[in-house]
Amino acid sequence: MKKLTLVLMAIGLMTACSKNADSSFSENLSTTTVLETINSIAFEEDIDDLVSESMSLTSNSSSARSADSSANQDPQKFKGDKYGSCATVVEDEENNTKTITFSEECEGKRGQVRSGTMIISYSSTRGEAGSFRQVTFDNFYLNGVKIEGTRRIEILSIDESGSKTMITTVTDGKMIYEDGTFRTKSAAMTRYTHVENDEKLYSTLSGRKSGVSTEGVQFSMEITTPIKFVYDCNPEGQRKRGKIPVEGIQVTTDGDQTTTIDFGDGNCDTLVEVTKDGEVETVDLKDLKRGGRFRNILKKKKK
Repeated sequence: MKKLTLVLMAIGLMTACSKNADSSFSENLSTTTVLETINSIAFEEDIDDLVSESMSLTSNSSSARSADSSANQDPQKFKGDKYGSCATVVEDEENNTKTITFSEECEGKRGQVRSGTMIISYSSTRGEAGSFRQVTFDNFYLNGVKIEGTRRIEILSIDESGSKTMITTVTDGKMIYEDGTFRTKSAAMTRYTHVENDEKLYSTLSGRKSGVSTEGVQFSMEITTPIKFVYDCNPEGQRKRGKIPVEGIQVTTDGDQTTTIDFGDGNCDTLVEVTKDGEVETVDLKDLKRGGRFRNILKKKKK
């Protein structure tokens, strides 16, 4: 089983998102939809973490704000500048909203670069079944990709240890790349986060999404075996990147092509197994680009 460092995709892959198609391989399996689907999952994980940490500032107001500050006016800062020194959060408690602003291109401690604004509206109850958060974006960019749409997260259940099951829906989602191409999507995903002794140990993600890739091809993606993310995983030769996917299978249907991605059996690296029509190719996602081709599958098919 081969694996993938998903957060590395959100960092490294975006720096190599220019198209690099070889015309002689144009009739074969494109990497674009597969990579964009993985990017989408990586970005969503990053955004969910960002939203969760912004919400936690309220419950720890003594460290988030000075004693004489106004909760509705004075900006809060993330602990340790995790999301960049220019990242601020302003809460309007009367209207149940938080506004996260990145006043310039803020590079966080994990390497992601953000700019623009996220607006979070939330229910009057928090941390219990039925409570929700809804996120919209205003000129918001993550690693050079513009993010649009409405993202709603609702808690379905929570146990005594704090482990949660949540459902996330995305409507009118769009990822606009630096070359002007864009990917649209809608999604419904279920996430379980396992907590022990007030510490998050791992989470699992399942569900499906659909849309149109930047190549103009209709696609759908389903996670057939939940993708497991662990919170303490350091791939060889890489600095710690936070949540890392170590298990799970997703199936992407792109036009008349069906591709299976296997995230591995519990170890950490940047490799993944891609299967199409019974042929398997092991690829290093750091080396792939949007518009590229799965060459080994091509060679096997031509024999």
